[in-house]
Amino acid sequence: MALFLRDIHLSNVKVTEDVLTQLYEVFVNRAQPLIESADQQGREDKKPIVFSVIRFDEKGYRVFSLGDLLLHFRRAKSVERVIITIETGESLQSGRGLGEHLEVRFDRMDDKLCYLSVTADDSDWVEASYSSVLEVVNKNKTKNGWARSGWSTLIIQLLGLITGFALSLWAALKISPSLAIENAFIITFFFALLVFSNAWGYVNSIVLSWVHRLFPNVYFYRSDIDRIDWLLQAIIGGIATALMLYLLSGVFTFIGSILSSLPK
Repeated sequence: MALFLRDIHLSNVKVTEDVLTQLYEVFVNRAQPLIESADQQGREDKKPIVFSVIRFDEKGYRVFSLGDLLLHFRRAKSVERVIITIETGESLQSGRGLGEHLEVRFDRMDDKLCYLSVTADDSDWVEASYSSVLEVVNKNKTKNGWARSGWSTLIIQLLGLITGFALSLWAALKISPSLAIENAFIITFFFALLVFSNAWGYVNSIVLSWVHRLFPNVYFYRSDIDRIDWLLQAIIGGIATALMLYLLSGVFTFIGSILSSLPK
């Protein structure tokens, strides 16, 4: 079985035509030592093949040249996945238990399926292949991680809680005078807060899904197609920051005015 393995999860990567070209060249270069070794040993099953898989617009293709890969990449409305692979006959026959294998995978739909993996009997080939691919990837990082981080999730959650508290106070202030019951304000407030708390779970998941879609882990970028998305990110990011500060100021002012009007 293959003795050496290096793998890593990939995150916050911008994939362009230039990145795909660089990666494909790396894969072709890393396949060359395998071809020479297979020729020396007279082992046809040791000879590698370089191919890629691209999925876009709910359909996928396996291609065996950089030109075909870029052709599909350019014409896609929405690129979902790109995989570039070196595989030997031995690796294919053994289900990747034997032989050399190198693969980089970018998946816009599932963050967990974005990785670089390389395995072989030759540790030098593994290390050189791993470093060469990772060098290209690391040069094309995005800053989308901040929008997908735990801190971003916490901020959205806190904003939701503050907004819910303010809306509950407003609802209690408007509705309680028309209720002929004891402690109408408190009952109305807690009822409104309970309704909001149950609704917020669904709203929060929608907001997080929207944020992750707008700031993807893997960003497939074509300058003539995806420029609007980039501008939209910048505009929405600026608006969201300004709106958050404005809402926080307004919410705290509103809460303060309501609390000050309550009987002491």
